[in-house]
Amino acid sequence: MYGLGVNKLGVTNVRGGFNPLSLFASGEQGAWYDPSDLTTLFQNSDGTTAVAVGDPVGYLGDKSGNNNHAIQATSAKRPTLRQAGSLYYLEFEGAQGLRTSGNVDFTGTDTMTVCAGVKKEVDASENIAELSNNSGGVGNEGSFRLAVNSGSQYRYSSRGDSALRNTNASGYAVPSTNVVTGFSDISADIATIRVDGVDKTSSTLDQGAGTYGDTFLNVGARNDGSGLQLEGFIYSLIIRNVLSSTADLASTETYVAAKTGVSL
Repeated sequence: MYGLGVNKLGVTNVRGGFNPLSLFASGEQGAWYDPSDLTTLFQNSDGTTAVAVGDPVGYLGDKSGNNNHAIQATSAKRPTLRQAGSLYYLEFEGAQGLRTSGNVDFTGTDTMTVCAGVKKEVDASENIAELSNNSGGVGNEGSFRLAVNSGSQYRYSSRGDSALRNTNASGYAVPSTNVVTGFSDISADIATIRVDGVDKTSSTLDQGAGTYGDTFLNVGARNDGSGLQLEGFIYSLIIRNVLSSTADLASTETYVAAKTGVSL
């Protein structure tokens, strides 16, 4: 039985169980976005005006301790906070997106783990999360992308300094609610996508060398909400600049599944 509690630091966690803050205990770069924690959400991009269910969200606070808060200054591009039973989520309607106010420095390693609880409502190419600058998207050196893809697929992409590698998970016709994970290691030429706790597709093709980049982290779209906009829901999103261990991966996916209403 899962129950929510708040520790003395104000961090919402699973009572008596796994807390995603532990994933960042050694200073790992990344972000933890939790729409169920209304203390981290605000209507305005400057972190003002509290949010209630049904309000637009212009500020999505990062609970990892890295202060990689995702914002949207344009009111028409802000997702909406929704609730269904005990579940909270951000609803993106094909015209919204959030982005960190500045660059996120992921140059510390060439490894990445991205886990999202998501519902996709349209079968098209749409971003869940992407590390990229405005112009080149995931084609830039040192980028990653977790996305919905046409053909009833999810996609995870990773690129070093020379080659973009895509991994697809098929068979998820809309509407579909899932825990979707991508993990990668540029130098080891690893890129894998998982859905609901199961490995689906992996690539071992050359990605080049180098690390991940120092650029914008986008949520629900590309280019500050101007491209590849998601039509669907995001319940939880955890991004970590390491290749998670088997135990950490299982704990993260179980946590995200509980936030999403998915059974693994």
